[in-house]
Amino acid sequence: MRRALPPWPALALAIAALAPHAAAAQARAATPGFSIERGPGYKILRVASPWPGAARAYSYVLYPRGSPRPAGIRADRFVEIPVRRVVTFSTTYLAQIASLGETDSVVGVDSAAAVSSPELRARIASGRIAEVARNWAPNVELLIALKPDLVLAYGMGNEWDSHPKLEEAGLPVVIDAEWNENEPLARAAWLEFVAAFYGKEELARGRLSGVEAEYGRLKELAARAERRPWVLVNGPFQGSWSVSGGRSYMARAIADAGGAYLWAEDGSTGGLVLSIEAVYARALRADIWLNPSFGAQRAADIAALDPRFASLPVLAAGGVWNNNLRLNGEGGNDYFESAVLNPHEVLADLVAIFHPELLPGRRFAYYRRIEP
Repeated sequence: MRRALPPWPALALAIAALAPHAAAAQARAATPGFSIERGPGYKILRVASPWPGAARAYSYVLYPRGSPRPAGIRADRFVEIPVRRVVTFSTTYLAQIASLGETDSVVGVDSAAAVSSPELRARIASGRIAEVARNWAPNVELLIALKPDLVLAYGMGNEWDSHPKLEEAGLPVVIDAEWNENEPLARAAWLEFVAAFYGKEELARGRLSGVEAEYGRLKELAARAERRPWVLVNGPFQGSWSVSGGRSYMARAIADAGGAYLWAEDGSTGGLVLSIEAVYARALRADIWLNPSFGAQRAADIAALDPRFASLPVLAAGGVWNNNLRLNGEGGNDYFESAVLNPHEVLADLVAIFHPELLPGRRFAYYRRIEP
């Protein structure tokens, strides 16, 4: 979970033998917004757009631990690798680090309560991982005391950013722009970005290859469906309703799963902040409602959002699903930790929701049905 986000921020086989390969190739067409350039004894990671509308790119030079720092190269930061002490400012980075077998390197997280990984929660409980932020503000003194080799953070280009303060304190901050991707597989591909700091890019590419193949298979499976259900997303907050733009990450996931998104005609990649009345008018024709509220688990929780929702056909028909199947004891949601790394599992959940006949008996990974 990115805690420094505002309250409303934000997945027919033609020739059976060839379709999975074609689907994976099509899915890979969305290139992630970073690159890795290799030189003699070092590599350069370039982040093309650290946040929407950023004025410049960022670059990081990675070189072997104990060797001389490369000369004659300009970069935002030089990092000795493999890194040994890492602080993270997003739970998505934790899932990536865990998949690389490097959880022992984590010494700080921004929110302990948000962490879902049992292994990492055990390290937090034992004091081997410190919580380095409170009420949205980083504890700079604690961060300095931890002596990290790497602080993985992100930027939004607004007042919610914490990385400028960390950079001023001389901390080794690297901007990870994974959240900026609007394609599920492009977002997952940032595993290789994180892997570069451990020298494990090959391991990351092997894992991503399997994810791409399965995502492509599921996407082709969803294309067989005879109809596409209308899909509504999110719920109201403080008098308004933020829905995903028609070219957003969520809109792409819905399309790939064989759904018809109610705002598919919109051309934006971010969120649309609308009045409750404007969304309600479209919600009346929704067949599926995804992620109505962070904590909603019962129909009563939906009705409590707004009395009018009790009469929505989608609720009465049992078409409401929430991505909070995997909550820890403190309310942290694993969807915001591991789902980015597993877009194929999210897609399988959505395919099973939209077209249960295509994946009968699906054991859901992230979604739970809110019973009418």
